Amino acid sequence: MQLTKRRRPHKVREKIGALSAGLLAATIASPTQAQDASAADSFGPGVNYTELDTALLVYSEAGSRVSAIEPAATLTLHGSWGAQLGVEVVLDAVSGATPNGAVPSNLSQNFVTPVRIVTPGTSGGTTTVTGSSGGSTVITLPGSPGSVSYGTRTYTVAPNTLPVDKGFNDRREGFNLNWSQPLGALSDIGLGVGYSTEKDYRAITANAHVSQNLNTDNTTLSLALNGEFDSSSPYGGVPTPFTPMSGDWKKPAGKNKTQLGFVLGLTEVMSRHWLMQLNYSLDSQSGYQNDPYRILSVVDPVGGEPTAYLYENRPDHRLSHSLYWDNKFDFGPSVTDISLRYFTDDWGISSKTAELSERVDIGRAWYMEPSARWYQQSSANFFRNYLVQGQALPTYASSDSRLEAFTSLTFGMKLGVNLTGRTELYFRGGYYEQQGNGHPAGAIGQLAHQNLFSGTNAVFGFVGYTWDFH
Repeated sequence: MQLTKRRRPHKVREKIGALSAGLLAATIASPTQAQDASAADSFGPGVNYTELDTALLVYSEAGSRVSAIEPAATLTLHGSWGAQLGVEVVLDAVSGATPNGAVPSNLSQNFVTPVRIVTPGTSGGTTTVTGSSGGSTVITLPGSPGSVSYGTRTYTVAPNTLPVDKGFNDRREGFNLNWSQPLGALSDIGLGVGYSTEKDYRAITANAHVSQNLNTDNTTLSLALNGEFDSSSPYGGVPTPFTPMSGDWKKPAGKNKTQLGFVLGLTEVMSRHWLMQLNYSLDSQSGYQNDPYRILSVVDPVGGEPTAYLYENRPDHRLSHSLYWDNKFDFGPSVTDISLRYFTDDWGISSKTAELSERVDIGRAWYMEPSARWYQQSSANFFRNYLVQGQALPTYASSDSRLEAFTSLTFGMKLGVNLTGRTELYFRGGYYEQQGNGHPAGAIGQLAHQNLFSGTNAVFGFVGYTWDFH
């Protein structure tokens, strides 16, 4: 039998993507390495060649929470006249324990969640599912062998413990296709499409970009348009906001979300040793933005013990703006990259990001690249750790820690080696830490003694291999 339960792993991947964005970013090649590559073979502008880039990301959160493994491969065909055609394939698996949104309690707590059940090779029968606290639930399996049905699973969380569901697991398959080339007076124009699917989520993406070099190629202006069209079909259906947690089937069965945006960019060669980039982006999301599996605790106004659990509700529209400033400095044996980013949206969240990396050559083939990233954000105006029994329900509320005020630090180290003029092998490892307010002022009763921040710490590792060939 295969029994799986979804807790929006694509949201977890947003976090993983934020951690690993710098892992895939290209850096300025040092003069020594560029000479080695040129001497070994001829690749670059004016030459037809193919580039294969393969990578594997492994991610693990502390406390046996979320873990992920993601292999990816990209094949890019480079034409002698500047054309590029690239195909990327991504496969990943996410599993572990994820917070369900409820607060800790000095009493044990019972939860129920929908599950997808695949009947084994015998018709009907029962199976025992181990619960998150070591208990178990017996589920009757209806239907013929191999048939898919939906049921419920209950699990118990021990006193004074953050409520997490250890039944979280999913996998994703996706691909991206991108094409670009110079066209007439334009320095570059390109199009791209993508598709990814999960057990209860599907995303279709499309993008287009255009860029123009000016000032004897020392200045580049660019515009990129992007769109994403998502479809969510959660196990158990879509819950009505602020209704009690239930294992019953909910309707409607699915919801959609549309995301549209653009990035306007300026890249300037400031000097022989300084390259600067400035980007402004706008992003608009409309449609279903709730986590259909996330709940909020309703607590007693005196003791703070949970008395009920309700499904969350978020606004169905979100407009965000961001400004990104990046600087690369090449002063001989090292290349320094310093970037700043500011983000704000109409949910009340604003954030600041600072990132620093230093690429240093070690001999003629090896290099290392230590990095550090600092991030700080404010809370969404509808974030709530919990709701209080007897008080009027707000219009919107979510206990998702990603909507809470917090600070994070990421430290990493990359080590790479140019095996030949056309191949490179690189490794990277890092540590990610979130810090938030686990003891907010005014916490009621027993909640004053609980840690209400459900953020995480994590380690990640990355290995990649690139090969240029004719």
